[in-house]
Amino acid sequence: MEPAFSDGDHVLTLNWTKPKAGDAVVFRKNEKNLIKRVEKIKDGKIFVKGDNRRFSSEMGPIESSQMIGKVILKY
Repeated sequence: MEPAFSDGDHVLTLNWTKPKAGDAVVFRKNEKNLIKRVEKIKDGKIFVKGDNRRFSSEMGPIESSQMIGKVILKY
């Protein structure tokens, strides 16, 4: 997610708001917390991609149950 987020950044998330396209979200996949940007939401699935397309791996859709929250602050 560089340049917006780097390894070691701390973020504050909200989990009571629904994400929309363009929002950065934290979710759990393969026992890791990941940050990606929402591309679209369709049929309850959230399609995400990294900001740095050259180095971002393909994620595919994630389930709402994998979502930890929408990023509201980086510190």
